[in-house]
Amino acid sequence: MLYKVYVWSFFLTLLTISSANALEADTTEPSAPSRLFLSAENTQDIRAQENPTIVRSRLVTVGFDVLSDLEERFMTEPDGEHPLILNVFQDLEYTVLIQKIEKNSSGSYSWYGKLKDFPLSQVVLVVNQNMIFGNISMTQFSYQIRHISDGVHAIYKIDPTKFPPTSEPITPDIKSKYSPSPLGTLPKDITSQTNMHLSGRETTISRTLNDLSQNALLQAKPHISGGKSINRQGDEFVEQNSFSRPVISPDSVSASSTSSSVETQSDDDGSTIDLLVVYTAEARVVEGGTSAMDSLIDLAISETNAAYSNSGVSHVVRLVAKQEISFSESGFDFTSFLNSAQDGSISGLHELREANGADLVVVLVDGDDTLCGLAFLMTTVSSSFASFGYSVTQTNCATGNYTFGHEIGHNMSARHDRTADNTDGSPFDYNHGYLDNTNNFKTIMGTGSNTRIQYFSNPNVSFGGAVTGVAEGNALAADNRLTFQSTDLTVANFYQTVTSSSTSTSTVASVPNSERVISPYWQSDSESYTFIAVSHTSLSGMASQIGVTVEAIQSDGNTFGSSTSFTISSATTSRVFIVRSDHPSITSTSIPSAQFITGTSNFSHGFIRAGSVATSPTTAVGGGFRDVTMLSFWGTVVAEQNTTGFAMEFIGDMHDSSAAPDFNSAQGNDVSGPAAP
Repeated sequence: MLYKVYVWSFFLTLLTISSANALEADTTEPSAPSRLFLSAENTQDIRAQENPTIVRSRLVTVGFDVLSDLEERFMTEPDGEHPLILNVFQDLEYTVLIQKIEKNSSGSYSWYGKLKDFPLSQVVLVVNQNMIFGNISMTQFSYQIRHISDGVHAIYKIDPTKFPPTSEPITPDIKSKYSPSPLGTLPKDITSQTNMHLSGRETTISRTLNDLSQNALLQAKPHISGGKSINRQGDEFVEQNSFSRPVISPDSVSASSTSSSVETQSDDDGSTIDLLVVYTAEARVVEGGTSAMDSLIDLAISETNAAYSNSGVSHVVRLVAKQEISFSESGFDFTSFLNSAQDGSISGLHELREANGADLVVVLVDGDDTLCGLAFLMTTVSSSFASFGYSVTQTNCATGNYTFGHEIGHNMSARHDRTADNTDGSPFDYNHGYLDNTNNFKTIMGTGSNTRIQYFSNPNVSFGGAVTGVAEGNALAADNRLTFQSTDLTVANFYQTVTSSSTSTSTVASVPNSERVISPYWQSDSESYTFIAVSHTSLSGMASQIGVTVEAIQSDGNTFGSSTSFTISSATTSRVFIVRSDHPSITSTSIPSAQFITGTSNFSHGFIRAGSVATSPTTAVGGGFRDVTMLSFWGTVVAEQNTTGFAMEFIGDMHDSSAAPDFNSAQGNDVSGPAAP
C-alpha cells in the first residue's frame, strides 16, 4: 500500500496574495531570500501611530506566501537558518535568519531569529492569521512591525532613548502571618504540600493533578520533572538550564529575619510562571482592536521568554488568560491604577486570577507617558506577597523596551541597577540590573539612557564581549538570573496551575531546532498505526539516563492525543506506539513496557517532534550535541491488513549528520547547566 507523505504546515490560514504582489515580493528567483513587505496602496484613510519614540514610519502589506514558503523550508531543514529579507523601508533592508518557530496558546506563531551580519541583534515576529506584530532589536535603535487595519501594517523606526522614564517599584507593607526563616536554616529538600496565605486569609489550593500525587510522580519519573529535576537521594533541588544552587522554599526568605515555623507548598516546580494579562478599552483602541491586542500580548510573552533564554534563566512565563477589563483610564495615574488592581477595585479581576490560577497579573494601559510601567517589589520571598503580584505596563513600552518583562521582574524580587538602587539584602545582595557605561548598554532591569538589551543580568553571559552582570559575593553584585532562580519556585506557587487544553504549551516546540528530533510523517486510523523505537547509543560522554518527550502533531497543527515522556537508560531501547485508543491488541495492558500516544480511530497524520526532558537537557555533552540528538530513532508506519508498511525518516538524531549544537550563547560564551552525570 502506498502512502502519501504530508508535511504539516504551521500556517493553514495565511493569505494568498496576487501574482503582481508576488512579483514585488521578489519570488522571481526561488533560490534567493524573498522580501516580506509590499508597498501599501490606497492608504489615504489609514494613519500610523504617532508618539515621541517613532522617528520614521512606512505603511506596507505583507507577502504571507513568502512566510508559507519559508515555513515549508524550515520544516524540511529544521536545523538550518532560513533567510528572509525584511525590507523595512524602500531604501533599507535586512536579512533575518529564522532559527525557531513556536506555536502560542492563542493559536498564533512566534518566529525567532537574528539579523545576518548583526550578531547582537534579535528578531521576534508573531504571526496571527493576516497580521504580524514584531520587533527587530539592534544596538542603538530598533524597528517595530504593527498591524493597523485591513491587512495594512506599519513599520516604525524607534529611538529607544525617547521611551518614558523608569520609576522605582512600590514596596508593599505586608504583615505576614509567618516570620520567614533565615536563608541558612532552610531545609533544602522541600516537598510537603500545605496551604497558601493570600491577603491574610487562609486558602486551600486544590491539586491540579487530580488523584495523582506530585511526589509520587517525581519519585516514579525523577528525570521528567518539568524543567527542574529533584535529586531524591540527595538533599537539594538542582536547577535545569542554570548553575547549581539550592532553590529557596516557597514560603521563606529574607536576608535578615528571625526563625519561625514555615508552611510551604510546592505543587508547581518553578519552571513556569502563569500570567493573567488584562487591558483597558483605551489600550485596545490605541493598539488597533482586540486581535491586535492579542498579538501584542503574544509578542510580549515571546520577547520575555527569549530574554530568559538569552540570560540562562530556567523558567518561562505562560499566558493562562487574557481579557479586557471595564475600568476607565480617566484621570489616569500609575500608582492609583496599580493599587486599584491590587485592592479589588477593578471588578472581577481577582476572581479572574483565581479561576485561571495566575501567579502574576499584568495590566496593559494606554497610560499617560509619565512612566513606562509600575509594579510591586517582592523584598521578602514569601507566599504572603501573592496578593501583590500585580504590575501596570503602558502598551507602547511593553515590547521593544521590554517593560512587560521588567515589571514582572520586580514581582520576582529583581531591582534596578545600582546607580538607581544600591540596596543590599532586600531580599538578596545580588538582585540588581546591570549598567555598562563603557559599552553603552543596560540589562532589562537597568535604568538610564544606555541602550536596553534583551538580557537580564548574569555575570556568566556576555553581550558583544562584555559581561552582563557581577558575580555574587562582590561589592556591586548584579545577577538577576540568580535572583529568579531563587524566587521562581515561590512565585510559581502563588496559585496552582489550572489544567486547560486551551492554554497548554508544547514543551518540545519551545526548544531550538538543534535540540530536537523530527520525523516528517506518521499516521493512525482504523487500519494502521505508527511504531517508533528509541535507543540509547551509550557513547562516551552521554548521560546514563535521558528523558525524552515525543509529540504527534496533526496536519491541522493540533496534537494527536497527549505527548508521552519517558526515561531511557544506557544500552536500552524504548518503544512508542501512535495508535487509536480502541485498538484491540496494542494497548498499555498488553505491552506494559511501551509508551503510547492514543487518539481517535479517524484517519490522522502529521509529523513527530521529540525533545529532551532529562537531568541536563540543554547541557553540551560528548562532542557538543544535545542529549536527545545523541539517541537513535527508527520506526515504521504499519498497515495492519497486509502487515506491510514503510520506514520512517528521522531528522536530527544520531543517524543524521546535520544535527548541530546551538548553545543560545552570547558571543561564544555558553550558558549551560550542571554537567551531565
